[in-house]
Amino acid sequence: MRKELIEEIEHIPMLPESIGAIEQLYADKESSVAQMAKAIESDPAMTANILKLANSPLYGLSREVTTIQQAVSLLGKETVRNFAIHLAATSAVPIDVSPYGIGAADYAKRVEVVSALINRWLAKEDRSLLGTVGLAAFLSDIGEVVISHYLQKRGLEERFKELLQNSGKEAAEKELCGSRSCDVAATLFHKWHFSSDLVHLVRFADAPEDAADEETLKGAKYLHVAKTVAGTDGKMEDAQIKKAYELIEAYELKEAPFESALNAVLNL
Repeated sequence: MRKELIEEIEHIPMLPESIGAIEQLYADKESSVAQMAKAIESDPAMTANILKLANSPLYGLSREVTTIQQAVSLLGKETVRNFAIHLAATSAVPIDVSPYGIGAADYAKRVEVVSALINRWLAKEDRSLLGTVGLAAFLSDIGEVVISHYLQKRGLEERFKELLQNSGKEAAEKELCGSRSCDVAATLFHKWHFSSDLVHLVRFADAPEDAADEETLKGAKYLHVAKTVAGTDGKMEDAQIKKAYELIEAYELKEAPFESALNAVLNL
């Protein structure tokens, strides 16, 4: 990784203290819904944005959510905690991925589709993974945002676009940054003191077969399938869906829970 890119990561602010409080309550199995809601509501802007996310049709709630306590009760601590960290992270690293040829709205749509698909899928398949895989679904592409800021500051945006077109994403990232975007994301998460499970998961999200341990391998498979479906702009095209089913078979995952989650998201 280029020294200047490491410096770029070092200058990204830490997440706010409210996230630390939310994390403590999330980790405490005895904490209540009301305690979690109170910690979130200490930040009015975060509260408004979480309610906006919770009321997205992608999350499938049958009625409007008007309070954080309702959101936690209906969606679970994992999902609302993931919402909070996602919102804090995107405030710390404002979204601009124009060097990748993607608009901020396309990036946001991709993140929303991947996270909603993972949320619905794992709620049926293995809810214990929502804390790591659900959070990674929101944050796994933030390395692209960091790289974009780095390229723009150094006037390398056009050169990157040229390499992106001619050589592909990974080759372009390595040539100009000395590292892949997934490694950049993992480095940022280490700075933010996220768990080693999340750091490893994000690092191998695009290549699960390279994961060194079974837990990371398992979570990375789910995340890779979901990211394959959404594509770079959040649009779920037939070719991407076909590839996702091929990965389901190759990874020996159950097809029915994935298909149920996919159809729910596609039909919105």
